[in-house]
Amino acid sequence: MKNMPPRWADRLLEAFCAPHLLEEVQGDLYERFLRNGKLFGVAFARRQYAREVLGFLKRPFALKRQLNEYSSPSILNPVMLRNYLKTSFRNLTKNKVSALINLFGLSLGVTACLVIYLITNYELSYDTFHPDRERIYRLVGTEKFNPQADVRPAGFVPNAVPAAVRNEVTGLGTVAAFHNIESEVLIPEGSEKPRRFEHRDHGQDNAEIIVADPQYFDIFHYQWMAGDPKTAMTEPFQVVLSERKARKYFGELPLEQILGRSVIYWDSVQVKVSGIVKDWQKPSDFTFTDFISMATVRSSQLKKGIDLDQWDDIWSSSQAFVKLPEGTRPEQFDKAFLAFSKEHFRKDFKFVPGLQPLSDLHFNADYVDNYSRKAHLPTLYGMMGVAVFILLIAAINFINLATAQSVQRSKEVGVRKVLGSSRKSLVVQFLSETSLLTLIAVGLALVLVNPILTAFQSVTPRGLTFNLFSLKTLLFLLGVTVTTSLLAGFYPSLVLSSYLPALTLKGQSALKGGQKGYLRKGLIVFQFTVSLIFIIGTLIVERQLSYIRNKDLGFSTDAIIEVKSGRAGKTEVLLEKIGQLSGVERVTKQWFPPMGMSYMMTKMKYKGKKEIELDVSAKVGDANFIPLYNLRILAGRNYLKSDSLRELVINETFAKRLGFQKPADAVNKLLEFDGKTFPIVGVVADFHEQSFHSKIDPTFIGYLPRQARNIGVKLAVKGQQVNELKEALASIEAQWKTVHPDKKFEYDFLDDRIAQLYEKEQKTSRLVNTATGIAILISCMGLFGLATFTAEQRTKEISVRKVLGASVASIVALLSKDFLKLVLLALLLAAPVAWWAMSKWLKDFAYKVDIEWWIFALAGLLAVGIALLTISFQSIRAALTNPVKSLRSE
Repeated sequence: MKNMPPRWADRLLEAFCAPHLLEEVQGDLYERFLRNGKLFGVAFARRQYAREVLGFLKRPFALKRQLNEYSSPSILNPVMLRNYLKTSFRNLTKNKVSALINLFGLSLGVTACLVIYLITNYELSYDTFHPDRERIYRLVGTEKFNPQADVRPAGFVPNAVPAAVRNEVTGLGTVAAFHNIESEVLIPEGSEKPRRFEHRDHGQDNAEIIVADPQYFDIFHYQWMAGDPKTAMTEPFQVVLSERKARKYFGELPLEQILGRSVIYWDSVQVKVSGIVKDWQKPSDFTFTDFISMATVRSSQLKKGIDLDQWDDIWSSSQAFVKLPEGTRPEQFDKAFLAFSKEHFRKDFKFVPGLQPLSDLHFNADYVDNYSRKAHLPTLYGMMGVAVFILLIAAINFINLATAQSVQRSKEVGVRKVLGSSRKSLVVQFLSETSLLTLIAVGLALVLVNPILTAFQSVTPRGLTFNLFSLKTLLFLLGVTVTTSLLAGFYPSLVLSSYLPALTLKGQSALKGGQKGYLRKGLIVFQFTVSLIFIIGTLIVERQLSYIRNKDLGFSTDAIIEVKSGRAGKTEVLLEKIGQLSGVERVTKQWFPPMGMSYMMTKMKYKGKKEIELDVSAKVGDANFIPLYNLRILAGRNYLKSDSLRELVINETFAKRLGFQKPADAVNKLLEFDGKTFPIVGVVADFHEQSFHSKIDPTFIGYLPRQARNIGVKLAVKGQQVNELKEALASIEAQWKTVHPDKKFEYDFLDDRIAQLYEKEQKTSRLVNTATGIAILISCMGLFGLATFTAEQRTKEISVRKVLGASVASIVALLSKDFLKLVLLALLLAAPVAWWAMSKWLKDFAYKVDIEWWIFALAGLLAVGIALLTISFQSIRAALTNPVKSLRSE
């Protein structure tokens, strides 16, 4: 018995120690007993054993209370929850550096997720509120102008098609056509001058005025506030207004008194208000507010702009929607549409109708129109991916720092287990720490979201707001909180709760089987792989945008504006007045500038050895068009001044498509256009008329008086000095007021018009840059925390090395090399992923940069440099520490 521990001490342990831990604690104490017996004798070992047992039982009442709490049937009872939160708060305040790093990363991650959720949820909610929306389709189709032309999708239909489809395709359901128009609005005031309103509200991009069939209100549901829905659109000269427009035009009159009041469009089309509907408050591409009855077209000047009997051409303003009967599918009408096409389109121009789901309208850029704002669905999915990766990087920081600091908490775990804590209660304890940090991060995200939305107004869609008390938003925040807490806290809690108290209380390895940090290294590699993908993406996107900005467009854009001359037929007078100003170098009557969103496609024939018919782009301007834009003439001359189309100038691509080897060979050849023959008098060098997504098309330039409604102005501004520019614009506006005293002076800089072509790319660039900055910042904060912890762990090793003569540089290299290896490995993993992703992005461009090897090398150097800057601070600090202080305790 003398060679065994004292029995009374074992009985005390049995009385107070949790049964499932008794064997483990006794085994640990017994191991110490044997070791002490060999070294100091049995008597000393027995006294030491009893002393250690009494140490556990020094405060029996407090201990018993703790044991009762930890052995409670529920680990989530109120007392336990209070203890978990109290302990979590203490641990966070104790480890301030790691807590702040984790809080910073999680706050950025949650904020990014919340902002991206708001954007994507807003975009995906467009037109989802319509009753029977799954039965609503847009009438679209495919167009082909001649047998040799390509088949292209068309988001609009020939003007005569909707009425014919309604009558001839059986079982199609409700069909409604409408036409977008642009018009100032006049409100008669008796004998006084009419009040004038601009064609769109300030800040409104989408079209607001349409001429519509009465069936429009059978397809799209509106709440009627005044008027009879059955008769409001059936007669000529009727208009239905939205409540907002009714208030704008007629003030605070009772809505019933607004009925019957006059509204004038196109300066002479006077209609009566026949109904008022409530404005939609949810996201929609149908931002229409003025609904003129379709019957008005044939009875007014509208017929000059809208030919309801036209079959042989299509215009983007001509739209039609269909509401299918219940139980029918769009595929059922394919054969009927094909038969319809064969019946009505027997000449060169072919059009086959089709149906586009309403849910596709906001995202499908193949079908263009005059009113919807297209969102790029791949970009939305990319943003979702960015949000997930940023949150993952933040969670990885938490996991890395928690597992790295696990040694410091191993004894805490050992004591808790000896006191009776189960592994389940320890998991809950550590998860509660993560949850508390995540809740604080969510709170910070809620504070940051509105300032961020304000700062990124150019990227976010107009109308986007943050409503915290929206059920969907609350559910999203709850999901993010729970997911982040589990993602960041589950693995560290499992690791920490698996420690063996018998080993941790002796200061030995805390984990079964030891730990070599492979997971931590793998997570660092993952972090920097994501960051490097963003860095490479940023470099390539910026390089492509720089290429777009700096590539020669084939014409001059410097100090050129386009002036909208209005519908009053006074373009010639205004042109002459502007041309006489001292601040103006040259003016031209035109339809569109050489490059922009607006362009016209038509067809031309060349009868040489064989007849060639081509789809060509038309650029309309008078004889000053080519010199104003400084288009380079390769052969021949500019067309002469005339009052109609008599001569043509074509581009180099057009000449090559006609079979001419040299531009000069095309001069004096004849082209057939609109049933007449015109000579080619010159060939200009190719110039871009659409974005770099599209190849340069065959193009002709000529003067068509009916289409040349706008004025191009080249300002005589030296170096574009701001004062000179303002003076020139002020003098042009003054001349405008003398011709159009009641109309607003509108102009656009050509540079701005061209920049609009790349709005999507600019948004992508800003998104990628922001994501890259956030990802790098979070990764570096995590790397900083790990470097700090590593330096602390190896303090004595560094001191010994310094005593033995190691230099500061060698110690910094020692502490940095392991991290740099991980960054280089991340580069090897990121390079193929980034190359694939950016190749897919660049594929949309007809003119683009190459992805070269040096981009990946530069990204690697940037990542290594960032990592070195992050690590070096702690490494140098550790290397400069006085070794005497570190070794004093040895």
